[in-house]
Amino acid sequence: MKSSLELREISAGYDNKPAIRNINLTVNAGELLVLAGPNGSGKSTLLKTAGGLITPMEGKVAINGREVRYLKPRQRAALTAFLFQVRDRPWAFTVRETVAQGCFARRGWLGAETKTDRDAVTVALEKAELAALAERPVTELSGGELQRVYIARCIAQGADFLLLDEPDNNLDPKYSFMILTLLSELAREGRGIIVSLHNLRLASRFADRIALLSASALGGTLNERSFQSSISALGAPAEVLTEENLGNVYDLRADLVRDLII
Repeated sequence: MKSSLELREISAGYDNKPAIRNINLTVNAGELLVLAGPNGSGKSTLLKTAGGLITPMEGKVAINGREVRYLKPRQRAALTAFLFQVRDRPWAFTVRETVAQGCFARRGWLGAETKTDRDAVTVALEKAELAALAERPVTELSGGELQRVYIARCIAQGADFLLLDEPDNNLDPKYSFMILTLLSELAREGRGIIVSLHNLRLASRFADRIALLSASALGGTLNERSFQSSISALGAPAEVLTEENLGNVYDLRADLVRDLII
């Protein structure tokens, strides 16, 4: 039986205010699911909830039937690897040392590195085309190179599900395409991938399914108004990336919508 990550009747947010509501979504191992939608539509909140970084106000998140909120951190790390959109300034570790941090969940902070760990790091470096930079301090890398290091660290972690928040951020077109190709290959190898993207051309090309999120304004004055997001369309790229769906979600004319996906 394939591994699955399930979100059932999820409402989640911050300061007791839901940012996403009534989310029902299942992602299977071997699948690449793209979260799409404008800024503020809840993509990051949904990803953090799926990875157990935010406890839902309602509903539950489960991996293979085990509710994520009750897993210990190392158990959760064995199942999910997370790439944040915003990260702290890196320390001057080498690329190899940084990627190897993905193995900590398996062996603990004081555990000795094993051959399995070294092999996992080598494979991750090769997949992310970083082998030539392995001994370079990450503080000397470009933003795009550093992004690939963090993605390689997620790969080395060996988790069943990879949750990536805008992994093409800071990448030029060549490496954006390369990273999505890599994620697609990882899905074909049996990982479950959930990735948020603004680039709908990449989403159209690589996604098995797309969840299109949209935000609805709640009551109150303009300054006090808040928004809650839900999934407005879910399915294969051709079913979701239509002029009607995108025009409604992004509030664009049909001719401008076509420019997003062609």
